[in-house]
Amino acid sequence: MKLSTRGPLWPIICLSLAMLFWASNVVIARGFRADLPPMWLGFWRWVIGSAVLLPFLWRPLWEQRKVVWSLRWHYLLQAGIGIVGTSVCIYLGVATASATSAAALQTPTPAWILLIAAVLHGKRLSLNQVVGVAVSMFGALFIAVEGDMARLALLELGRGEMWLLASSVCWAIYTLSLDAMPKKVSTSVSMLVQMLLGAAILLPMALYAEPGAPMPGSQSWSALLAVLYLGIFPSVLAYSLYNIGVNRLGSQTAGSFDNLMPAFSSFLSIGFLGESLMPFHLLGFLACVVGVTLTSVDWHPFRRPVEH
Repeated sequence: MKLSTRGPLWPIICLSLAMLFWASNVVIARGFRADLPPMWLGFWRWVIGSAVLLPFLWRPLWEQRKVVWSLRWHYLLQAGIGIVGTSVCIYLGVATASATSAAALQTPTPAWILLIAAVLHGKRLSLNQVVGVAVSMFGALFIAVEGDMARLALLELGRGEMWLLASSVCWAIYTLSLDAMPKKVSTSVSMLVQMLLGAAILLPMALYAEPGAPMPGSQSWSALLAVLYLGIFPSVLAYSLYNIGVNRLGSQTAGSFDNLMPAFSSFLSIGFLGESLMPFHLLGFLACVVGVTLTSVDWHPFRRPVEH
């Protein structure tokens, strides 16, 4: 059976693989948190990603340089939020929070996308969408306080969980920015530009926040291999696949695939990190899924039936 890149299954496969690679990103960052400081991990990840793409894309980048320059503010926004914001917030989050919590806290991203899109475009949410967003937010907060309702009432969130919530908001904004981006530059060239800008933004941040950090591989070969993996699979491949999915299906449909991340990350973190899936993970994840489902169904309980 030959798989066509123009067929309906292709964007679904692309988005599913992107979620699997991003789930592995969370697990690896958690596993090597003692060896790889968050800012430098983000920097080296995007340097490696850029180095992989540049030999193949330098010529089309040069040929499209005028168009790229005309879209420089779009690319700065996407690099600052999608490349720097999302990845660094995740790496700062998993320094103290489990990989399972990190993945579960990405589940309400589709609800964030819906809410932010409604605010930006002045659209009124339906009743089920309002309820869905509220339920998703409750599920995310329930995980963030590890099921302790007293902490939830006082909004005493863990530091790592706060960073992870911030990463999901950054990712929602990044996803919406892809829809708003004029389709004048190829997906691969756009990805390279974002990676180069992301690395450039992260370098001074890393030098200021984490001076004297060791080079990847100076302490262990496994850390070097981890960085190389992160620079290729969750970076070059995952972002390219995600962009393909968004271009084919739209940002809101693509955002719904984020619900695959908790499942992938749970299996990987249990298998490779020995983490446990706690009851508050399951209950919070269930609330997020129910909430996202409510936001995506066309349900109008108070609409009058059409008379024929």
